[in-house]
Amino acid sequence: LATTQHALENANVQQFIEQDDTDFDLVISEQFYQEAFLMFAHKYRAPIVTIGTLGYADYMDRAMGLLTPWSFVPHPILLYVDEMSFSQRCYNFLISATDALIRKYYYLPKQDKLAKKYFASIEGPESFPSVHELEKSISVMLINSHVSTSSPRPTISGLVNVAGAHIKPENPLPEDIERFLDNASEGAIFFSLGSYVKSSDMPKDKLKAFFEVFRNLKQKVLWKFEDEIMVNVPKNVMVRKWLPQSDILAHRNIVLFITHGGMFGSQEGIYRGVPMLFIPFYGDQHRNALKAERAGYALTLNFADVNIITLGSRINELLTNPTYTRLARKASELFRDNLVPPMDEAMHWIEYVIRHKGAKHLKASAVDLSWWQYLMWDVIAFYIGAVVLTIWIVCRTLRAFRSAKHKPKEQKRNVLTPKSKTTKKLK
Repeated sequence: LATTQHALENANVQQFIEQDDTDFDLVISEQFYQEAFLMFAHKYRAPIVTIGTLGYADYMDRAMGLLTPWSFVPHPILLYVDEMSFSQRCYNFLISATDALIRKYYYLPKQDKLAKKYFASIEGPESFPSVHELEKSISVMLINSHVSTSSPRPTISGLVNVAGAHIKPENPLPEDIERFLDNASEGAIFFSLGSYVKSSDMPKDKLKAFFEVFRNLKQKVLWKFEDEIMVNVPKNVMVRKWLPQSDILAHRNIVLFITHGGMFGSQEGIYRGVPMLFIPFYGDQHRNALKAERAGYALTLNFADVNIITLGSRINELLTNPTYTRLARKASELFRDNLVPPMDEAMHWIEYVIRHKGAKHLKASAVDLSWWQYLMWDVIAFYIGAVVLTIWIVCRTLRAFRSAKHKPKEQKRNVLTPKSKTTKKLK
């Protein structure tokens, strides 16, 4: 909510909202907690395509007319796989249901208020569609997911997998880096913790552990390090503030990728067929690490556990056990085996929505059903009620029939009984 408000308060964004001399054929929005931006589609009367960079979430299914089956699809924040125990399914249900309720009754109303506040100049806020309604009008969602890296789940035409769309053919490397990697006769390790976690901010004991382990390796190490003014850097280590990650991973001598486990970096490692050592910090990184380790081409090491022994043993295992390389190459084959390149797939659906001015036919009509209607609980309740009512009517009818049948006998018995007594007296 804070990031949405911060963006909408921006002067350039406000100017864009006020602007009335532009028309658009399509609105493309990030599918990541800024639903108020969907109001641009209402402003320009344009269809919507969204992009989910972190993969699937339950609310994406709902917007397309599906209900996520929590029995085998774990919530994104949980480190579960699709094969869950009973206790895990119980906890997954609790987290997923709580998340859905909070989103519906707290989060989306807050996004509604932001949308009405910052888009008030378009027309009267009372005539605005709700964010929930706008979400249901999304034509296509481009999801950063792939069948080879995600567990199977129900899907629909409007949910399109485009994982790997950001990966381009490799470009030539800078000369110094190219030379460094070409001379790595024993192979080279690429080490990067991404954009948000800086290697230069590491505690001294962790930094020392990396230095000592790297110093004792036969392989060379290329390290994305934000401070190039370092002392005691091992001779086999090259540090640079910025490095072209995907192009480096494509080099023939790269034998290991040490990564924080971000979605895009993980996919680049898979695409290039390189074994990985995950050091996850937050968000989806732990889940990405779990999936990769389960697939057999990676190991995980928590940053808090980094020391010379733990780091050295995992790197040694990944470098000396050929299974990791074999499975990494197999994962690469699966990831690359697409009917069309992911970027072409994404562009096809974007242009499709523009050509047809929307694509409501790609989602199920169940988008307008409540969850109990979707699961047919109302129908089940009707049939249960009908059966119970039928049984009750039959039972009442049988009881009434039995009662009516026995009444004449009782009356006859009541009439005969006094005569018998009189006869006895006469005798």
